[in-house]
Amino acid sequence: MKRISNLFKKDIILGIKDVFILLELGFAVFIVLLLLFVIPENIEKDKTVYIYDATTLVKNFVHSTAESAEAQRRKGSHYVDNREEVIKGIEEDELAVGLIITEKKNGTYRVEFLTQPYTKNSIVQYVEVEMEDLMSILKPPGGIYPPDVYKSVKVSSLQQGLRDELPFNLRLLPTILMYMVGIVGLFAMVSLIGQERSDATIRALRVSPASMWEFLISKHLLLLAIGFATFSILYLPMMGFGGYPEALLLIILTILMGSSIGVILGGLFDNPMGAILWVLLLMMVLSLPAISLFSPSFSPQWLKLIPSYHTLFGLDAIMFPDNNRHIIWQGVSILAMIDVVLFALSGLIFNKLILKEA
Repeated sequence: MKRISNLFKKDIILGIKDVFILLELGFAVFIVLLLLFVIPENIEKDKTVYIYDATTLVKNFVHSTAESAEAQRRKGSHYVDNREEVIKGIEEDELAVGLIITEKKNGTYRVEFLTQPYTKNSIVQYVEVEMEDLMSILKPPGGIYPPDVYKSVKVSSLQQGLRDELPFNLRLLPTILMYMVGIVGLFAMVSLIGQERSDATIRALRVSPASMWEFLISKHLLLLAIGFATFSILYLPMMGFGGYPEALLLIILTILMGSSIGVILGGLFDNPMGAILWVLLLMMVLSLPAISLFSPSFSPQWLKLIPSYHTLFGLDAIMFPDNNRHIIWQGVSILAMIDVVLFALSGLIFNKLILKEA
């Protein structure tokens, strides 16, 4: 332990002298200031919907989901008393749309979707048909399906609010943490080992009391310490201590994964520039799950094979809980198993490659 401690102190001093540590921490402060004071919480302009609901069916259903009238107005939904008010509203606001809901004599429902002139008729017709069918599900009769189908359908609210309501700057945080803290260890480890090889430090290590394993553990500890500081700078001002231990655990496991891959690349290539193509390629692959985070409709099963998927969605579940805590511990378990394998494998491969050079 003493030898590891001495190596770790040496790495810290060299990291400060090379400005690597200071740059990492300084950039983290810069990013968190951007998130707090520059990047807005909301980047979308809310659209207004004027609704004339002669049946009161939609209005009552929305209120039954615990949405107050004031909350609906804040979201841009305005209930009016007649068709003329709907038309007047969309004439005054070029982004507004109108919805007129009435009941036919046969007990079915009629929906008119009023839009601006540039909206395609096919979209208007689609919305009208879907709304009429939805209303028939809420309160039969009507619709395009047999009555027994509607009787078997139960509509209930499973979630209060939408993920779209989350502040935009906070929604960016899981991805920023994964890039800036989680997988930065991949590139950093390649650079650290490359520098040691160019300085012939590793050759000198063979005749010192310290082993190659202790040398690698020291490098892992350095990246974990920097990751801990960087993560705290980014996370605490934005989220406070809520979910901090679980998020830190996920990040530590992700750093260890990246640094273990970096050890393998550091052993295969004599200098960091030789490995840069593989580093960039791996970082691109590890970045792919971010697409699914921001666009849930793109979520193929093969994405779950990428370890960073479990980091991103684990962090997302920690920061924005919604009956999804199982995702956190599932991610922790998978990343821990990957780390055990990669840590042992990377050490064996590195030792073998370095011994060959001797």
